[in-house]
Amino acid sequence: MALHPEGIFTSGPLFQLVGLAAQGGEPLEWQVMRLKRVLRTEYWDAAWRAPMQPLASQLDYMTTTFSEDFFAGCPEYARQAWLAAAGARSVPVFMGELARLLRVADRVRPAGYDVVPLARWEAEARFPLLRDLDTWAYDGEYDSFEAAFQARIDGEHPCCEQEVVPFVAQAQTALSLCAESAHFRDAFLSHDESVTPATLKIITERGHAHMRSYHRG
Repeated sequence: MALHPEGIFTSGPLFQLVGLAAQGGEPLEWQVMRLKRVLRTEYWDAAWRAPMQPLASQLDYMTTTFSEDFFAGCPEYARQAWLAAAGARSVPVFMGELARLLRVADRVRPAGYDVVPLARWEAEARFPLLRDLDTWAYDGEYDSFEAAFQARIDGEHPCCEQEVVPFVAQAQTALSLCAESAHFRDAFLSHDESVTPATLKIITERGHAHMRSYHRG
């Protein structure tokens, strides 16, 4: 059976960081700290979801086993991303530096949003259900977001644990963070004009009301 180990260079959390580094602009340290906030956000997440230390160890392995011939066989888009991220450094040297940043990030508390601002990619990764709320809410069938979301709840019932519960959880988390941090609130609300405190409150209130009425056990 043919093996395709180039996937280690083309996907997953590490390639997400590589793509961000290739774009330049903000410090790579910020992107690493954002990744930490995204990968382990809830206390019930399984420990093996994608903790920082195994990612750093993966980079260690990639550094020691790096081969120019193997790298040349990877997809063009992936090679260009790694080369752009590395800049004047070699790819293995960049891997080692990224591994160090991951280990440092693992040893410190998550960065506050006043220190490392919320990025658009981070908001989209952590709150994917809260994107483009107006694309389905105001298509001419409903005259308000509240009516549209209630119709969505009704359409999902009785399998609400698959859609409604995650939707409400993300909205409640976003509202809580908005209340805790003005830096988070300003950045989060600026990334998507369809997401407002009012729409988030409707999602949580309507969602909780439905679960209390129909899913109390």
